Amino acid sequence: MSVSGHEYLFVTGYWQAMTDDKEIALPADPNDPEDRPVSKAGLMMAHKGRKLRMARAGLGLSQEAFAGLLGVSSVELQAWEQVRQKIPEDVFAKLLDIKASQ
Repeated sequence: MSVSGHEYLFVTGYWQAMTDDKEIALPADPNDPEDRPVSKAGLMMAHKGRKLRMARAGLGLSQEAFAGLLGVSSVELQAWEQVRQKIPEDVFAKLLDIKASQ
């Protein structure tokens, strides 16, 4: 099963993350069958998505306008902001350029 770019393995009644960073930052709630563990890498990915969304909002730009400045589709930007795809490292360098030009 693949969810948000992570592979999960069903182990003794709960889902365990099988990621490159196997260290779990937030364990799944064993009483919630829909809850999933979050690895440290997943938590960092979520933090980057939030930072990107907050930067866009701080600039007062729509997803469409911001995506155009980054040279990507609004669908791709939305996937980054919603932590469905990993954000390429060069995006934050482009963000600095955008902020400098505002």
